[in-house]
Formats: sequence, structure tokens, C-alpha cells
Amino acid sequence: MLINFNRSIISFNNYKIMKKQSKTTPIPSARHGSGSSVGEHHRMAPSSLPSDSSFLVSQQPQQSISATLSPSSPESEGQSGSLPGIAGTSSMTTTNSSFLSDEPIPPPSPFDQPSTSRDFSFKDKKSSISSSSDFGNKPKQVMIHSPGQTKPKPATTRKKASIQSGLDVDKKIQKCKEEGCKSFDLTKSNLSSLPISIKDLTQLVECYLYQNKLITLPNEIGCLINLEKLAVNENSLSSLPSSLSNLKNLKVLDLRHNKLNEIPEVVYRLTSLTTLLLRFNRIKTVNEEISNLTNLTMLSLRENKIKELPGGIGNLIQLVTLDVSNNHIEHLPPEIGNCIQLTTLDVHHNELVDIPSSIKNLTNLTRLGLRYNRLISVPRSLSNCVRLTEFNVENNSLSQLPEGLLSSLSNLNTLTLSRNEFVSYPVGGPSQFCTVHSINMEHNKITKIPFGIFSRANNLTKLNMVDNQLTSLPLDIGTWINLVELNLGTNQLPKIPEDIEHLENLEVLIISNNNLKRLPSTIGRLRKLRILELEENRLESLPNEIG
Repeated sequence: MLINFNRSIISFNNYKIMKKQSKTTPIPSARHGSGSSVGEHHRMAPSSLPSDSSFLVSQQPQQSISATLSPSSPESEGQSGSLPGIAGTSSMTTTNSSFLSDEPIPPPSPFDQPSTSRDFSFKDKKSSISSSSDFGNKPKQVMIHSPGQTKPKPATTRKKASIQSGLDVDKKIQKCKEEGCKSFDLTKSNLSSLPISIKDLTQLVECYLYQNKLITLPNEIGCLINLEKLAVNENSLSSLPSSLSNLKNLKVLDLRHNKLNEIPEVVYRLTSLTTLLLRFNRIKTVNEEISNLTNLTMLSLRENKIKELPGGIGNLIQLVTLDVSNNHIEHLPPEIGNCIQLTTLDVHHNELVDIPSSIKNLTNLTRLGLRYNRLISVPRSLSNCVRLTEFNVENNSLSQLPEGLLSSLSNLNTLTLSRNEFVSYPVGGPSQFCTVHSINMEHNKITKIPFGIFSRANNLTKLNMVDNQLTSLPLDIGTWINLVELNLGTNQLPKIPEDIEHLENLEVLIISNNNLKRLPSTIGRLRKLRILELEENRLESLPNEIG
């Protein structure tokens, strides 16, 4: 166990003494709590710790001390997501994801193309002749250049490759027709246009054209009358042909990552659609005709330039997932309350100033994303959404929640109130945290944690209070026995209570950037502690028991 103290290593108890000239690798500061926005500082997760059992304490010139404890065995975890309604897709929160996980069709080899022109290259100022190697029965290619000649442009293969690619597509279409294929995949085929022979594939049910260079689709696409899934995401489409309205059976339309300035009129006539993906375009408006798509269960308009949603959205009574995040929406229409099947409503990163009271009708909501808006209040009627498991209002202008709101949300698992204007805990008493596993109150103006506020929080494992104005901790801190992570960094705490020893499940303790002069010796009894951050305090020494 090594302790670096003023560039010397001091020995006491089981600590070794030795001089060390090299600089200690700095440990990340706790002043920046974990946040949801891109580019913000994130707290080091326990799973990112090294697998050795070293314990390092480094003191800065300002006499700050930091410590890191590593677990004896590494941890690993994984996560995967899927897009509802589309087999093999990635989660909606994942950008640049392909529609399906099919392998791309390899481009044709240049060696499969016969040589039709003479190649030229410079060797030196003298005349030179060189021959290329043979590949199969291909003739030799002779490169000739005479002194004084202007270097001719080499024969380009781009046009030949394009022609060859077109021929290959035609062959694939013909083969698909002959075999009666139900699914056709031209993913990553470097296509700039689709041949009109596509009209012959009337038996198709699924067609995948994503990650090409398509700027338009041929009218003949309307001949695929049995088509149910069409993926043309990650192209350069700015419009769609009107013949698309012939696809009466189309259920899934993926138009993500294109160049659409508006939702093409033909889309509003595809009344069988259940999944419509339009995120990452340039769409500014959504027409009232959206009300025609009454079979939609998923609608993604994320990452566009939309300022408002029409009242017609209320006609989508089968809608389960609505994602309009990362736009410029100021108000949600009251008709949103008609979408009673909604389980996920994402409107984060907009300019919302209010939430309609009709949200009380969305009793099936399990996730409501409201972070990064301009809300100064949330309606009391939100208490009707009793199935909510996640409530996130990070980075708004909230100073309080309606009394009893959190107590009503009896299935709440994650509560994020960070980066707001709270000066105290939400009104409602201990009952409001009975089911909560994680509370994030970082970057507010809270001066104290009320005594007994977590007396019924038997499931609470993570508490983040970084960057508030805490001057003391409640006397019942020893009852928070299920806490695994406790972040109290960047406050004004002068001391840590002795009974912190009762937090026997604690693995992460961050108390950096406070006014601490000493640590209680009982902190050494936290046997599961893996991360201890102490930098930017006034500590002069560490208790022997900390080892």
C-alpha cells in the first residue's frame, strides 16, 4: 500500500517508505458531478477501476489529499437495446445506427473487370517500359512515356465501377425475381440511383437500401405493392416519389439521416404505417395530416428543427413511443393527452416552458424525458402517471415540485432533479422516496438534507449531492445503510459524522472540495469502499484505520 505525501512515501503500520521522483497520476476531480448532457464531466464509475488492489493517496501543493481504492476483482457489465417494431435495430437513443444488422454486400473486385484502356505512368526522364503482372488470363498492361511528353491522365475506373455496379444490381434484381425472394438487401452498395428494374420485384416484403448515395427513388418503387418494410436511412434523399402511396401494406418506413426539409406529402397517405423514423433530417414543420397515420405505434422526429406539434398528433391513439427530442418545441399540444397508449415520451433538449395538464391522461407512461428545457414548474396532474419509473427534469429552472407528486409516483426508480434552482428537498416527506434507487440533486442550492428524509428509502443505493451548499449532514446518516455511492463533493462540509461507519455497503465516497480538516477514524470500517476522493480539503493527515 503506497501513500504519496509531499513526494515522499511515509511508513507507518503496514505502509512502506521510499522516495519517488515520478509524478503521481492525478485522480479526476469530484467538482463536476455526473450529468446527462454531451460534453459534461462524468464521475468515474466503479467498473472503470483498475483490477489491482493498490490504494493511492496524493497531496497537491494546496495540501489536498485524494484517495482511490480498487476492488480485488474487476467487474464487467454490458447493455444492449433494440428498436421496437424492427427486428435487429438498435435503440432509439443510439445515433448512426443501421436499420438492420445485415452484412454489407462487398463491392466488385477491380480484377473482375477487363482492361479496356492503356495505362500510363512516369518512371524517370528517360523512356521506360514496364509490364504489370498477369491475373488469370488477363493481358499484360504496358505503360509508356516518352521524354518531353505531358503526362496523360490515367484512365479512370470510377465510371467503369459505376457501370459494373449497376450491372451487378440488375443481376441481383433478376436473381431475386427468379427465386421469388421476399427480402432484398442493397445495403452499402455505393448506389447513387436505383434501376427501374426494381419494379419487377412485386413479391418483395422487405427492402433495405440504407447507407448508399441515393438522392431520389424511382417512381417504379411504387410497384412493390406487397412491401411492408422499406429502409432508406443514411442516404441523401430530399423528397419521395408520389407513387409510394401505392404501398398500402407498408408498415415500417425508415428515413433517418437524410436531407428532408419537410415530411413528404406521400408519407401522410401511408395509413398502414406502424413505425415512422424521421430523426436526423432538416424537418421544420409537421402537418395536421399526421392525424391520418392512426396505426402508428412509434414516431421518431428527433434531431430536426421542429418548433411545434399539430393538434392532429392526438389522433395517434395507438402511439406507444414518441420521440421529439432535440428540436425547438416550446409547447406540447393539449391533444397529446389523447395518446393514452404512450409508454415513452421524450421531449428533452427542446425549449418547453410548460406541460399541458392533459398529461394526466397518460397513465401508461413509464418514461418521461424533460431534461434540458425551460420549465419553471410541472403540473400537479403529473401525479396521475403512476407507472413512471424514470423522472428526469435536469437543467430546467425548477425550484420546487408540487407537494406529494413524488409520493404518488409509486413505481419511481430514478429521480433526476440536477441543475435546477432547488434550495430545499421536494415537499412530501419520507414517503416520496420509498421506491427510488437513485437520486441526483447535483448543481442546486440546497443547504441541508432534512433529518429522516430517507428513513423509508430502503432501496436507495445512489445519492448525488455534488455542488450544493451543504454545511452539515443529518444525524441519521448512519441509517442510510443500503447506499453504494455517496457524492458530497463541492459543498461546505466541515466534518463527516462518526456514524458513517454504518454505511457498510458503501463502495464510492466522494467528499472532495469541502472544508474538512480531519476524517473520523470510523471511516476505516467501510470494508467495501473502493473509491475515496478527498482532494481540495484542508486535511493534514489520514487516520491509521483508513488502510
